[in-house]
Amino acid sequence: MPTYPTAFVDESWLQQRGSPGAYLMAAVIIDQDDVPAAEAAASAAAGIHNAYHSTALYHRGHVGTIEKMLDVVAEHAGWSVVSAQIPLNAGTRDSSPPGPQHIRSHLENQREHARQVSLERLLRYLNSQRVRDVYLESRASPAEWQQARDAGSRLPHTDRNDIRAYRRLLDHGAISHRMRLIHVDGRNDPGLWMADAVAWSAGRAIRADEPQWFNRVADVATIIEATTGTELHLNERGAAPPDGERDPHNLSQSAQAMSSPTVYSASPEPHQAGAILHSLVAQADQARTPAPDQLTREVLGYVRHIAERVEQLSETVHQILPRPAAAPQTPDSRAPAPHPRSDLQDNVRPTSQPEIGE
Repeated sequence: MPTYPTAFVDESWLQQRGSPGAYLMAAVIIDQDDVPAAEAAASAAAGIHNAYHSTALYHRGHVGTIEKMLDVVAEHAGWSVVSAQIPLNAGTRDSSPPGPQHIRSHLENQREHARQVSLERLLRYLNSQRVRDVYLESRASPAEWQQARDAGSRLPHTDRNDIRAYRRLLDHGAISHRMRLIHVDGRNDPGLWMADAVAWSAGRAIRADEPQWFNRVADVATIIEATTGTELHLNERGAAPPDGERDPHNLSQSAQAMSSPTVYSASPEPHQAGAILHSLVAQADQARTPAPDQLTREVLGYVRHIAERVEQLSETVHQILPRPAAAPQTPDSRAPAPHPRSDLQDNVRPTSQPEIGE
């Protein structure tokens, strides 16, 4: 029996005042036969941390644990892909909320829209890689899961939007009916720990201009724009810092020397967008809005293709239709009688014609 890859998916987002924001959904793709070995390696990388979470480890200063998890991804994953909705509210028509009391709901709606766009693009990509099982971290709390079970529901209300996006793709034939979307608790799933590390590393690059962690998986990772599927590039120069624990807010001197100060600021203000995020926004805008000359070339290409098809169709019809038989000649259709040429006539006048004097 043929085996198919398995994908583990987690999210990360940046949404704050003064920043265009971004929503990231990362998937780690592993061959089905390699999943047990990859999960064992992820458990070993987590070490004494029973429930792995990159953000919590970073703030506690356990950066080395995150780096070990990223190295597991680089070693065991067939590929990783990050579906990025940048800016976070791209494509939405929501107007600004009328008052402060509606701001929270407004931001949540923007983030939910970005999640569904990113998820649909990611599922399309995973389908192209023949992935069958997609494990997505549930956003529901244990209490919400218990409420769903008590109500006889298979899924908490929090995760139903994901299923709606999944079913839309199924109905449109965009993904295979053999693909399954499975919500699981990410706290105890080593496969989702790997996806968490990839999502965090990409988020850290756009949040603080620190690409050194994403660089650890850059050779086996792709970032795609959620709306169009166009590949985006971090445009990084910084190398990965050395292994070992360090204070997350103060990199070692060797790590600082390995980062390029001409490209990245060491710690941008929370309300400012760094160079990487600005670059990704520009790339995403260009992907969603092709240049006029590119659009013109595409239109001309379509017109040329249509003209060629019409010409081929005309030739086919001409070959299929029988040729008309020759019509019989009628007296009216005979060739006219020839007339004598004027230049061959002589100038001899009849003898009976009188002379005309001047």
